[in-house]
Amino acid sequence: MRIAVTTTSGVKVDQHFGKASSFSIYDINANEVKLIETRMVNSYCQSNAVGASEPDHKFSDDRLSVVYNRIKDCEKVYTLQIGEKPEEALKAKGIIVQPCSCNINQIPGCKGNCK
Repeated sequence: MRIAVTTTSGVKVDQHFGKASSFSIYDINANEVKLIETRMVNSYCQSNAVGASEPDHKFSDDRLSVVYNRIKDCEKVYTLQIGEKPEEALKAKGIIVQPCSCNINQIPGCKGNCK
């Protein structure tokens, strides 16, 4: 199974989906987690001139489509947190979102409650 992970460290799922400027892509076979590549994206949550995110986090299908096109070969996205609308949109496109904060090597079998 191919997955996308939002991580800043490469060790732990530790980044919000909307803040991710890259997704680490892994293949999982049994209990083996193998890094395939890192894919750069424009973050889903856009920032204003001062660097702060939009306060109302307006959903943008256009921005989500750009991210989706970078991870569309993945069955799941493991992320620290994600908004309801982006999660629903990914699910409608066939990608399951798994919020969690586990170490990447703990992802096989993760149901979102690992720390």
